Amino acid sequence: MTIADRLFTNGSFHTLDPDNPIAEALASWRGRIIGVGARVDLEALTGPDTEVVDLGGATVLPGFIETHMHPIAAGVQMLAPQIGYPDCRTVADVISVLREVASSTPVGKPIQSWGYDDSLMVDDRHLTRHDLNAASTEHPIFVRHISGHLSYANDRMLELAGITNDVEDPVGGLFQREASGRPSGCMEETANFTVGGILPFAEPDVMAAGARAISDHCLGVGVTSMTDAAVMATEMYATYQEGIDDRSIRVRTRLFPGWRFVGDLPLRTGLGGDMLSIGALKFVSDGSIQGYTACLCKGYHDRPDVNGTEVIPAAELIQLVSEAHRKGWQVAVHANGDQAIDNTLDAFEAALEAHPRDDHRHRIEHCQMAREDQLERMAELGVMASVFVNHVWYWGDRHRDRFLGPERGSRIDPLASFTAHGIVHALHCDMPVTPLDPLFTIWTAVNRITRDGDLLGPEQRARVADAVAGYTSAAAILNMEEHDKGTLEVGKLADLVVLDADPFTVEPMAIRDINVLATVVGGITEFEA
Repeated sequence: MTIADRLFTNGSFHTLDPDNPIAEALASWRGRIIGVGARVDLEALTGPDTEVVDLGGATVLPGFIETHMHPIAAGVQMLAPQIGYPDCRTVADVISVLREVASSTPVGKPIQSWGYDDSLMVDDRHLTRHDLNAASTEHPIFVRHISGHLSYANDRMLELAGITNDVEDPVGGLFQREASGRPSGCMEETANFTVGGILPFAEPDVMAAGARAISDHCLGVGVTSMTDAAVMATEMYATYQEGIDDRSIRVRTRLFPGWRFVGDLPLRTGLGGDMLSIGALKFVSDGSIQGYTACLCKGYHDRPDVNGTEVIPAAELIQLVSEAHRKGWQVAVHANGDQAIDNTLDAFEAALEAHPRDDHRHRIEHCQMAREDQLERMAELGVMASVFVNHVWYWGDRHRDRFLGPERGSRIDPLASFTAHGIVHALHCDMPVTPLDPLFTIWTAVNRITRDGDLLGPEQRARVADAVAGYTSAAAILNMEEHDKGTLEVGKLADLVVLDADPFTVEPMAIRDINVLATVVGGITEFEA
């Protein structure tokens, strides 16, 4: 008989295992669960060397699984000067911050920054080359929009990238222009790569520090597994591996190679081990509703002549997805707008018709504007979704009043409909787009309250059990890891989050006030409040 190295006891365990839903103790050995149930039933698994952890009656859930974020980008942004709301509220504030950075940066060295959100600024507009020139004309400056779908550059940066007045818009992208036709310094979608792609994403030591910072942050909010939903530079793989090796990254990490950056790397879904592994191959069908680049069947509410951008044209998406599917990849496609969702489902359907495959678990990322007919089609095709429900709180008011109008805006992230159609779906934060806090995201899914305090689409509120599953059991299925994660069962990894209140019994509005007391990865307490 195996003797546990740790026994977690005196807790209220929600195992999420339907055959054994509630327990008071859990035993682990070498990072995996060897017993779950009543304390008295687990005593036979303990010995003199077993470490007993008294949880003091706290609530325990399986460790949270974040199915879509950008950890290195988030970590680097955490360490960078802050130009987003609420640190900056005007364009003048942004210029002031960047000017201060330039004053301590060697002349000619590029300056990169992240997190600008035009729709939260008093000025309510994008940055221009003139704004960034006011910060410095001696440094190339490149700023990424909070959505990741737009960026900004000063004249020095545009010159460094070889962008001239007669530059052509790339497929799937756009250079915004002044009345004269000259690029304004604001780029959309694939035009971002034309400019920003000539810069290293960040220096290796900065990426390493960012990865360490985000790992620590994950543990503090109960996340035991994180997913990089688009590895966009080959040096990121080394950063992750080195972080796992030296334990500066202490959370399990799933990597989604970006289709533009996978090249000839010998990668496939499932490669790797318990701490670092390869997940889906990532494609991008459209952009961001906040940037008017999400691809809509009907124009935007306040700009009816604009329908958004096919970042990958529909016909090309079919070819790319079919080839990835043929090679055995799980495929994840970013699609916010309903036209992009149509294009993505067309691609999945074509791939499955050409190369039938059971249990493919192809997934749509964000899936923000999914209509009922599209959900029916997803169910028929076996397509899953990772839903960015944080849109409701962070941008719901503007989606309803500005971007989409009342009818479409109130229906964004239709979680109740996902459940009604039997579609496996998880939740995510997309950090650095929004902060990583699973309990806040669960609260948003259950309550659908906007930043302005309005109730948005109450009929699409999620049940608590479904929202919790979106960060645990359903998340594990979506990431093709349910054999190891998502529920507390014998044989699975001993990944736990310990809470000071029970999300299943508190008032729904109080879920976001629950605190993480401890986070356990592989039976080891990696965070304690």
